[in-house]
Amino acid sequence: MNNLRNEENDSKVKDLILEAFKSKYEIYAWGSFGGRVVKADLEFKTIKFNQKKIILSPKKISRAYLDELIGGIGKINFAIPQMSLLFESEFLSYEDDLTIAFPKYYKFYDRRKSERIDPFFNLSIKFEHNKVRFNKSCNDISIGGMSLVLSKNEVNKFTFGDIIKGLELTFPMKNIKVDAKVSSMIKLNPFSNEENPYGAARLSLTFEGNTSLIKKEILKIINGQKKLVCDID
Repeated sequence: MNNLRNEENDSKVKDLILEAFKSKYEIYAWGSFGGRVVKADLEFKTIKFNQKKIILSPKKISRAYLDELIGGIGKINFAIPQMSLLFESEFLSYEDDLTIAFPKYYKFYDRRKSERIDPFFNLSIKFEHNKVRFNKSCNDISIGGMSLVLSKNEVNKFTFGDIIKGLELTFPMKNIKVDAKVSSMIKLNPFSNEENPYGAARLSLTFEGNTSLIKKEILKIINGQKKLVCDID
């Protein structure tokens, strides 16, 4: 994980860990050994800010995997899937619980393997979730999914893994409905979003079910914008 950002003097990584702790997000330790990926499921137990320590409780079935991961160079890789967050921490102790130092390196990973773009036009999105109607604009999109920005109150209506039925996207020539799954929710820095200066979050969605129609329209947009950029250059 040498390409992770060095955030030793940045409070952002602490805020991310605190958010995950308060939200009771899933966390697991992982490592790759000769092409074999080992994962150990964990739970947040407590955070000791004054000592810069994080205490994690391994699930019973994961203890054997955790023993294997700890037998390395003193550093362990971790992932918090609800936040699409990877980080590396120093191993401090392991008895009943696992104690690690605050991470010095972290990065967000992209669940979507396909190319994503920021549409040049207003791609509107309409859907209903938990009896609340949403009418938003697409933040970015790929053939695998999309993201949109919500206020801090709106994002509380969603949890990791939620399925949104009948999400409607308005393309230039037609409207298409598709199902989508919540893949991550990431808080944005204050004042980074003009519409929600006091708090916002990026909600990432992956398309579910039959996606052939929406993929065709998205590819048209991607190819069209590429051509436009080439013509301008």
